[in-house]
Amino acid sequence: MKRLLLAFAIAGASLVTLNSCTKEYITNNFVPSQTMIYERVFGDWKRESSNRLYVELSVKELNAYYMDQGIVTLAMSQDGEKSYDAIPATIDGISYSFNYKLGSVRVYLEDPIMDNGVTISPPDKVFFKVSLTDADWVE
Repeated sequence: MKRLLLAFAIAGASLVTLNSCTKEYITNNFVPSQTMIYERVFGDWKRESSNRLYVELSVKELNAYYMDQGIVTLAMSQDGEKSYDAIPATIDGISYSFNYKLGSVRVYLEDPIMDNGVTISPPDKVFFKVSLTDADWVE
């Protein structure tokens, strides 16, 4: 009888030990993505040369966190926000690109041939969509 009780005790202890579970909590400490839309018109563009213009977008959300490890993307719409083109791109023979720094994004438009003597004009009205996205930093 003692053997039978011992066997039940060992089996019970094993069952309790093997069936105990540990809860694991995974916390994602990330900054959510942010998107801002800016409208610019013909007169907002500044001319650097006959074939290169730029417009400045003040993006106060573009802070040190996004400079260090975030992702900055830009898209533009010339049809009243019905569709967007990702930048950089060449659209209707004009090359669009951008760069950014703390607090601002600068959008460039230029003649991709650069030396053909053509003076380019900016669009009458354009919408820019700036998206700031969180990213993991891997060393």
